[in-house]
Amino acid sequence: MATMVDEIALIRSAVGRSNDHSISHFEWTTGAVLPGSPSYGSWVTYGLGTENQNLPAFVVIFDHRGGPYNGPNNWGAGYLPASYQGTAFRSVGDPILDLRPPAEYLTPQEQRARLDFMARLNQEHEERFPGVSELSARIASYELAYRMQSCAPETVDLSQENEETKSLYGLDQEVTQPFGRQCLLARRLVERGVRFVQL
Repeated sequence: MATMVDEIALIRSAVGRSNDHSISHFEWTTGAVLPGSPSYGSWVTYGLGTENQNLPAFVVIFDHRGGPYNGPNNWGAGYLPASYQGTAFRSVGDPILDLRPPAEYLTPQEQRARLDFMARLNQEHEERFPGVSELSARIASYELAYRMQSCAPETVDLSQENEETKSLYGLDQEVTQPFGRQCLLARRLVERGVRFVQL
């Protein structure tokens, strides 16, 4: 450790106000002990925007055992517009479920036509009921999901990494493989312009 401590970000000042796991998770991810505040990732993406229009600006990568206490509230947008909440990726199996529809189910042209039709319906609804950020976020998420189909498969494909890199991340050892996979995926996301990644 002494030979690499200059490469480690070490925070010794982080203390919590509660010994309860749920409350502590809120405090760690939002700075507040009660739910409803924006998460750090939401604030960062709200303030700095995104660097890649084909990937989410804020990604949350689950632990291989599942999500944290309080679930989505830990990466929620709170009182910010809903479009700033985090997008959850799995660390086991396919990080993004249903990234590609089965070819026999839907052609790219049919998918685009469906999204355009849904966008028109959502736009009409938004005009009738203005100011509902959840609807705007849903419209944006459909479009982002469509764009992700071209970019995300390559991004989440860890097989492209060489064996030396996989070994450096601990993917060759059972005990370190789950967290190493999270870290390697996070690095690949950041390299492609994802602004904030939470493990």
